[in-house]
Amino acid sequence: MMKMFGALFVTFVCATLMGCGSHEHKYVIGISQCSLTDWRYQLKDELVLASYFNEDVEIRMAFADDDDVQQSRQIDSLLNTGLDLLIVSPNQVKGLSGSMKRAQDMKVPVILYDRKMNDVEFAAFMGADNYAIGNMMGEFAAAQLKGKGNIAEIGGLKGSSPAKERHQGFADAIKKYPDLKIVGYAEGDWKEESGAKAMEEILKYYDGPIDLVFGDNDRMALGARKVLSSRGQLDGQKNEVLYLGVDALPIPDGGMENVRDGLLTASGIYPICGDELIDLALKILRGEPYEKNNLLETSIVTKENANVLLLQYREVQKRAGYIAKMHNLVGKIKDESETRATLSIAMCLFTGVVFVFLILIIHANRVKDCLNEELRRKNDELIRKNEELDAEKARVEQQRDQLEEQRDQLLDATTQTLAENQPAEPEKSAEIPQKNEFMEKFLSCVDKKLDSPTLSVEDISQEMCVSRVQLYRKVKSLAQKSPVEIIRERRLQRASELLQDPSLSISEVAYRVGFSAPSYFTKCYKEFFGKNPRS
Repeated sequence: MMKMFGALFVTFVCATLMGCGSHEHKYVIGISQCSLTDWRYQLKDELVLASYFNEDVEIRMAFADDDDVQQSRQIDSLLNTGLDLLIVSPNQVKGLSGSMKRAQDMKVPVILYDRKMNDVEFAAFMGADNYAIGNMMGEFAAAQLKGKGNIAEIGGLKGSSPAKERHQGFADAIKKYPDLKIVGYAEGDWKEESGAKAMEEILKYYDGPIDLVFGDNDRMALGARKVLSSRGQLDGQKNEVLYLGVDALPIPDGGMENVRDGLLTASGIYPICGDELIDLALKILRGEPYEKNNLLETSIVTKENANVLLLQYREVQKRAGYIAKMHNLVGKIKDESETRATLSIAMCLFTGVVFVFLILIIHANRVKDCLNEELRRKNDELIRKNEELDAEKARVEQQRDQLEEQRDQLLDATTQTLAENQPAEPEKSAEIPQKNEFMEKFLSCVDKKLDSPTLSVEDISQEMCVSRVQLYRKVKSLAQKSPVEIIRERRLQRASELLQDPSLSISEVAYRVGFSAPSYFTKCYKEFFGKNPRS
């Protein structure tokens, strides 16, 4: 890390000194943003700060106010000014194909930042994994609600890739828990007002209890909160509604402060990394090796860690302000040095400024390292808790199967003993169908409910209108296996078929065939087939 800052120091000094007497070529980078929200304003500041370390970079920005037509025109205008590279955060996945084709024809490389597009050529992508963020927030919601409750979701701008991917990731996480239900979904446009309108739309057709609201960003989650709060959280609902969002900006009234102050329960960090974006652009322009797909790391801000993260972020922002002041001072010195007779005076002044600047940047780096360590620790803790929960599920599920088997065996033994000690008399029970008909009906009942983790022998005996003992004896005599064994084997055989689809994970397959714990499913699969699920 110190080597990096040493290199930045040397680069900064050399670029500044050489700039006093020369006018070298600058890389012109155009940046087309779909809007100017708080998050994108933060990105703008980081890009400007990053440019201080690269004197050969000129940045030109445009903001489209969530309008496809306006953004397309702005991109064309930027291209007309003569760009070396174009960075685009598209409003939607479609709508800019004409402008992207023009950039391609002009041989201007394109970086897609934050959002993706369909059917366009681009040099690289940088941004967070929105599906993973949605999935992470869904798992967090399930943990907070203990796997049971009603959820309202406020989606982002219709047609935008973050909205689609966050919704899909959240939905995929929630569907693992049968007692969690998304009772309402409406879309906004990332602004707080649109979140309030979306919540009002949901309440037009749903008037039941709501335990949690997930907004695709923090502002929309706050808008939904205002609506529910104004209605007394659904007319006197006793339990507190939880509110989750995405962005976790450290700015005043941003997501981090909202979590700290209890307005939001939690927020997923949506990283910005403007310095890394400029570094990627320069690698492309200089013909250096680079990654085409650049995913940024994320984590969750909760009330427990919000305050320390805010303190660390504010320290970083404070140092960034000092860096900006130092840059302005250096620029002033450069201008003055051109009018002076000797370069030595300017060199002395500049050396003092750079020395202070270097100290500040080293301190900022240490603060950033502390922040990253805290995020890694919280992430490891979350992973550990998830693993413990899965192990507990596996233990309970295995005990349930063992108890079901033992119960059937005990009932069978008890009824046999009673029958031997009493005079024989006609059995008063429903007529047992013939062999093939009985087994076909039994297997049909099992297959219909194969994906239910609560499926029991008791349920099947009631549906077939026979006692549990009769069902056990008949199945045992016909198949030489107990009903519990057959249910488990039917699940594993169905799982073997689903595993042929490489797009399904082992966890997804386990849930689809009625296992609530993927680890227990893997154990049963290996015992039955003699190999691991993906072998």
